[in-house]
Amino acid sequence: MVQKLPHLIPPFRYAIVEENLFRGGYPKPRNMRFLKRLKLKTILSLIPDKLVPEMQEFCEQQNIHMLHLTIDKMKEDNIPLSYNKTLMALQIIIDPTNHPIYIHCLDGADVTGLVIACLRKLQMWSTSSAMVEFARNLHTNVVAPEEFEFVENFKNFEVTIPITIPNWLWGGQVNFHKHPSLRLKFLNPDMMTEEERELKDLKEKREKQKEDFYKKRKNDLLDNLFEPTMTGNHSGMRHHKSGIASNVSSGPGSSTASHKLSSSIADMDDAGFTLSTSVMADMANGSSEDVKEDLETSPSSERYLVDVDVDVDGVMMDGLDQVEYYNRQSGYFPEDFGRTTRFYADNDGEGVLLVEDEHGDLYDDGSGTRFTGEPISRTLEALALEGLSD
Repeated sequence: MVQKLPHLIPPFRYAIVEENLFRGGYPKPRNMRFLKRLKLKTILSLIPDKLVPEMQEFCEQQNIHMLHLTIDKMKEDNIPLSYNKTLMALQIIIDPTNHPIYIHCLDGADVTGLVIACLRKLQMWSTSSAMVEFARNLHTNVVAPEEFEFVENFKNFEVTIPITIPNWLWGGQVNFHKHPSLRLKFLNPDMMTEEERELKDLKEKREKQKEDFYKKRKNDLLDNLFEPTMTGNHSGMRHHKSGIASNVSSGPGSSTASHKLSSSIADMDDAGFTLSTSVMADMANGSSEDVKEDLETSPSSERYLVDVDVDVDGVMMDGLDQVEYYNRQSGYFPEDFGRTTRFYADNDGEGVLLVEDEHGDLYDDGSGTRFTGEPISRTLEALALEGLSD
């Protein structure tokens, strides 16, 4: 005797929207056998409450992922569906990892129909074409004005596009310049509209130009830091050498120390750099061995020091003329009213007498301007923080 199998009963208003995308009314236990044939991976429910326990048990047995967006029952002149939940539903629907998927509301007409109509707009259907499909699944085939308005105003929203998309969405690839009504956010960086690709290329071009500009300004700034000592007024520097030597000659062993210091200053004038205070102090004390040891063991960044007060923002805005440059010509000098003084040569070769306070900061006793004395390496580190150095 042949056993009669139960009928395959689809859900109310069941229909195929696209490949692996199905729609309909609330699924009931009598629809289980039919739904099982669809080999569903996801059921998206747009209803006020969760599915009945029988359907929840069915989904667990079939390894179907249940997704629920709470949406109230459709009432006359009232659409409970919001654009935010519409976007959430669309992002679930267009993600191939959720396919095959069955989407439903209570009757499979209004709420489900509005979501599918908005999906059609994402597929670049016209509003009128989307509403024709919407009307086919209504009770009376009459579209209410608020329903048409809901679909018509579904525009300028941002839709997140997954890394991969189904073939029924734009043919599975993005080959259009710009979406006519929606803003698209692609999770796949290689997937973008022609307009977005042009904007990306323009942005990268501008960033490259900005990077080249800053590199050029950095190089100009660093050249400006070193050029004055290389091409400065030598007559002004000689004036300070004689002053330095005369100050040193007043101490013990003045003849020898003065000779060594004068010759050393002449050497550093030819080199275009200034020696650190430790080397200059050893020169003044007449300790040639200490001087040699300092020159051999001191890091290059400590042998040559530059006092510089850099207004980086001013430099970038107004040019390199904002840099105040001072070339160190000597080490510490005898106490002047309890304060340590130093001679400096500015860009014009004129003499400037700076005073060092108890914190080691230098300032012009006449104008009150303060300056920073630090190794070149620290200056470059400071510039690096401003994006002017690598």
